[in-house]
Amino acid sequence: MEPETLRQYVAENRELETQLTKRNEQYIFDLKKSLHAANLSEKELTLVLHEMLPTLVEEQKTGKTARQLFGTVSERTEAILAKPQEAPKDTKPVLMWVDNSLFILGIFGVMVGLMGLFTNGKAQMYGVFSLLVGSALGGFVFYLFYKFFYQYEQPGADKSKRPKLWKAMLLMIPVFFIWMLLWSVTSLPMFDVINPILPPIGTVLIGGAALLLRWYLKKTFNIQGSFTTMTPRDR
Repeated sequence: MEPETLRQYVAENRELETQLTKRNEQYIFDLKKSLHAANLSEKELTLVLHEMLPTLVEEQKTGKTARQLFGTVSERTEAILAKPQEAPKDTKPVLMWVDNSLFILGIFGVMVGLMGLFTNGKAQMYGVFSLLVGSALGGFVFYLFYKFFYQYEQPGADKSKRPKLWKAMLLMIPVFFIWMLLWSVTSLPMFDVINPILPPIGTVLIGGAALLLRWYLKKTFNIQGSFTTMTPRDR
């Protein structure tokens, strides 16, 4: 995890703790003390609290206590120590852009290739250059959607930093149409030399390879893509 992300989590935890009832505040205090005694690192403790606090703040509005949600402090401590801590998703912009681009290339390549196979090549096919450029630009566009919209819908996110909807839309609508325009431009005859149209099976293979590479990179670097954040995660 990047130091900046960890600092953000710490700040979000502190903000959420100020919203706790006295009883739940005491529970979290005792839990921290118990986990420190068990030699849980500060980083792991931060991640544990970042997972618990949004749920606790939300559920206490209905009168539920931390003990009702998580059991006694001892029970929660044992559960935390017994459960391997999941590594946080990597949200470096370049990695998210690559993940988004490979996803678009994979899905679009497979879809277009299969349509070509089932129509004996009569369906509209895209050249290699068009597929690569369109996917790369689309990956950046969807990263911007994450940056201006979806990251603020995640549990614990600082919604005070979310830009006004109308400002974000003024940016995103032109960006989306520029993406479509540039993608269309790559199909012009002037790019024919570097934009060969492959047989449908070739396009399917490119799409499949992109999805396989995306799976490998996500497994290796634990990347969080924009497409996995469009719906707020349940806690």
